[in-house]
Amino acid sequence: MYAPRPLPDSAPLVVRLIGVLDPDMIAAFGALERGLVGARGATVVVDVRDVDVLGEADLIALVESIAGARREGRDVRLDARGLHWRRAAKKKLSAQPAVPADIGSAARRTIILAHSVKKRR
Repeated sequence: MYAPRPLPDSAPLVVRLIGVLDPDMIAAFGALERGLVGARGATVVVDVRDVDVLGEADLIALVESIAGARREGRDVRLDARGLHWRRAAKKKLSAQPAVPADIGSAARRTIILAHSVKKRR
């Protein structure tokens, strides 16, 4: 009989952001991140590969939100694979440990935060 083995508590959580990056998405991410990390002190990896960035200010605001969480002692890391994300991380997250490319297979769970700027009717 197969019994699944639980992953250790040190396994990271991945927050995958999807959609248009704007102040509403950044605020929603901040609230979500504080709730996830506070429970067990888990590492949170922010996956931004599916985010549409309309302005440099929003990109910097998200990176500063991550930097603020790190200053407060939470282990939040930006998975900065794109060039513009790497530049922003280099400027604002100089002390961030590397994020391994195979983080998805080691993750305890993936949480998707999706956002669109289109208003519902």
